[in-house]
Amino acid sequence: MSQPPPDDDTELLSRRHSVDELAQASGWAGGIRQGRDWADVERKLGISLPDDYKAMLSRFPSGFFRNAVSFENPIDARVDLEEFARDHVGRVVATLSDESLEYLCDTGYAPFPEPAGLLPWGGDLQGGIFCWLTEPADPNQWPIAYYSADLREWFEYDGGVVEMIWEVLTRPGGGNLLRRDLDHEEPVFRVPSIYAGERRGWIPHKEYR
Repeated sequence: MSQPPPDDDTELLSRRHSVDELAQASGWAGGIRQGRDWADVERKLGISLPDDYKAMLSRFPSGFFRNAVSFENPIDARVDLEEFARDHVGRVVATLSDESLEYLCDTGYAPFPEPAGLLPWGGDLQGGIFCWLTEPADPNQWPIAYYSADLREWFEYDGGVVEMIWEVLTRPGGGNLLRRDLDHEEPVFRVPSIYAGERRGWIPHKEYR
């Protein structure tokens, strides 16, 4: 496991950007179609979730930032909660648990719901996985653990989901948790979409138009 390069003191002092700032930086002026409360989601998963994640998904529907960080929104009415828990949490946990795939080999990590287990919340559209390490008891202190399929390595981040995505949107070159140069990608948020070529661009899925 590796940590991102250390920030300087100035950057540390400026951390914790707001969801409003994230929306402004990513060009998002929309909202969600709320279909249920966070209490329903947490009851389904059997665990409380970080406040910054819940605040972000109370503003952003399912989608992806900078073609690099994707997620499903479990409180949006366009997402079925049963499918979310089964496909986006349960099946990812099962994949991580499969010893033949060696995701967790020699890492010291364990899958959720084991103590400090990895709880998935998103992906990088290239086979990578974003999880929380579910320890300590306060979910607002959970680190992010990211698996890079390209590097076949885990990296950790202590700043929370909103701050991590802020860095993906704003940092030049590969100075982000993904260790990926994203300068060629627009720093925007998109709802679930398909790329229809240079002339037509990105076309949102029907339910998000």
